[in-house]
Amino acid sequence: MRHNYIKIISLKEKAMTHRYGLLIIGTLLLMVLCILGGCGGGDSASSARVGSQTCTATCHASTQDITGTPIAGAWSGTTHTTDGGVQCEDCHGAGKDHQGIGPIPFPRPQAAQCNACHGLGGFNSTLHANQNPFNGSNLSTFTGPDKFFFQGDASNSGPAEIMGIPEFFPDGVTPVTHAQHIQECSVCHNPNQRFIFKSDGTFTKPDPNNMPDPPNITCAGCHDAHQTEQKVTIAQRSTPVAYPLYRKYIVNPTGEQSFIVDPATGDESPTATSTRLAAIFFQPNGAVLADGSVDPTRVVGKNNELNIERLCASCHTVGKYLYSKLATHQPDVYSQWLNSGHGSRNAPAFAEFSANPPAYKNPNTGTPYAAGIHFSSYPFDMALKTVGATANTTRNAGNDSFSCYKCHHGIGSLAWQDNLEGTAGAPVLFGDEPVICITCHDPHKDVPGQTKNTRRPVIITDYSTTFITIKGNVFLDNQPVPLDRTGNATICIYCHQGRESGLTLYATKLAPGTTITGSFFNPHYLGTGAMLWGANAYEYAGKSYSVNAAHQSANCPTCHMANSTADNKNGGHTWAPNVVTCNTADCHGGSLGPVAAKSGSASPDVDTYRASSDTNNYTGEAGGETLSIAQSIQSLEKKVIALLQARGIFYDDTLYPYFFADAGHTQQFTAWTPATLKAAFNLSFVVKGLPSAATSQVLVPNASAAVHNYKYCIQLLLDAYADLSGASLAGAVRPAGSRPATGYGPGQ
Repeated sequence: MRHNYIKIISLKEKAMTHRYGLLIIGTLLLMVLCILGGCGGGDSASSARVGSQTCTATCHASTQDITGTPIAGAWSGTTHTTDGGVQCEDCHGAGKDHQGIGPIPFPRPQAAQCNACHGLGGFNSTLHANQNPFNGSNLSTFTGPDKFFFQGDASNSGPAEIMGIPEFFPDGVTPVTHAQHIQECSVCHNPNQRFIFKSDGTFTKPDPNNMPDPPNITCAGCHDAHQTEQKVTIAQRSTPVAYPLYRKYIVNPTGEQSFIVDPATGDESPTATSTRLAAIFFQPNGAVLADGSVDPTRVVGKNNELNIERLCASCHTVGKYLYSKLATHQPDVYSQWLNSGHGSRNAPAFAEFSANPPAYKNPNTGTPYAAGIHFSSYPFDMALKTVGATANTTRNAGNDSFSCYKCHHGIGSLAWQDNLEGTAGAPVLFGDEPVICITCHDPHKDVPGQTKNTRRPVIITDYSTTFITIKGNVFLDNQPVPLDRTGNATICIYCHQGRESGLTLYATKLAPGTTITGSFFNPHYLGTGAMLWGANAYEYAGKSYSVNAAHQSANCPTCHMANSTADNKNGGHTWAPNVVTCNTADCHGGSLGPVAAKSGSASPDVDTYRASSDTNNYTGEAGGETLSIAQSIQSLEKKVIALLQARGIFYDDTLYPYFFADAGHTQQFTAWTPATLKAAFNLSFVVKGLPSAATSQVLVPNASAAVHNYKYCIQLLLDAYADLSGASLAGAVRPAGSRPATGYGPGQ
């Protein structure tokens, strides 16, 4: 089994005679040593193996890891051991010199030991691996701390410092020692390290002279070191499916790690407000039972949710230092994510695809969702691409959300991103997940030219029908995605380009030899990634179209992720723009004039914005040159809607299928002509830049289109108006274009 987010490669089979020979010899030797001198005696110069049985049946029979899990039992039950034959000394090194109290080569195995089998060498380039710690001179050049976290050493002399400021206990008098601060930082930077102190406050464990250097997040910081994965049998597959087991953390109610230490023993002890949790990939508390079978009657409330993101949250949330109780230094990413559309399980994009839509309430209306047609039933096998020949009511449970999971399931998306969908290497989905950390970030590698472990899908577009196939690092209209410019935003484009384009409309409905039948052609919601880059709308032959060079240069992360606010409602991983980001010297704070903030918010009030240098009348109506850009686009939308209605096509962007044959919106419109179908497609492309509000989106200024590429959107609407009416809109200025229309074929 190969998970799409971690490569699992079985160990080469060892010679059984060698293994059992070492086991017998090691056991006998241990018996002799214990008789002569007790556990831990022997020849310290030897480096021979003693065998796992020696470790687990004697000294470590009841030893617990830092999470309180018995090591021997966990190790014996994982597929590392049962399938791969991994032994204690394969990870920790030969144990002959150890024998309970002596040295062992790898007491806390690092990524290098894991990479010997797993081959994830790209991890070394990540920030988690911390290959470029503090160089001792310039704080601006380091990517991670030194092993003593800027304290100089681990001695107990003098107060600790946080970025040069002395650190004290909450009484403001008692200094936090260097050793104590190293422990505070190690909660995240050395998460597998247990700290025990002497009476004078210095370390008993670990040895200050043998601290991890540099401190880093090793594989075992996320994966359960002694029980990395287990298997379960499901109806969809003839062989058991492996699923990973993640590290257990004590966390407090807001998500960050709680590292409570008993002074008497040096061990962790949870408080009444803390709990031990693990990021869950396999959940037997819902319809999926512990043996992998399915009981649909057990879908109750929201009990089919996974929470893999909480593993990341244990460190990527602002907590409190253990001793000083001051706020920790990292961005509050998890809280920001919880305030985002990506993290909103109540949003239609995720609630409607959950195992139990009625358990969630629409944030716009406050009403529960109907059972619908998109609901998920788990386990869902991403190796089974279609319902019918390869799936039935016991295999993927009859619901076919396969193609939707490209964007509507945080783990299902990874199968598509890695081009594994429909193959044996694709994962099995065991529960609901929105867009989570690992949907956009690959913790095992960095992509050249990108940062922050941001993913770059293997294939950005994989579209195939009986009419056309579009596959590769291109938009849906077959324009190349400029990977050298999209950078970290490439993953944004992956989902935010919609699901149809002017090219697919042409090939399906308008090309010579095709017939216009059936319903409208739906570009889908949130196509703003394509809009930004001037792609995927229906472009009219002989026309020229604009790019949005300034915003393309800024790209998605600059506008949507910069300058996070203290309340975690704007910027950062909320993806809600902060007006401060707009009003920089080289953007709207310069000659264009600043963008105002919405009342009581840090969000830019784009509804009312128009650059003072832009005096064009885009709508043709009196005073059109004074309308904001968002209002201008709204006006043009209404003009196109009026022309469609004059042809018997009634539009409501909040009610599927949006285009109706009657004013009561009860009958779907199907009598399309080339002109009406092109106009309807472009209208939807512009209007659906953001999901429909509780009231019709066309009743409010179109801020999304105004920001992402207003000239392109105005051109599309004016061209649709002219094609429908037979004449250009009187008095309206069409923005100048800089490139010819994308070519589709004859008759475009």
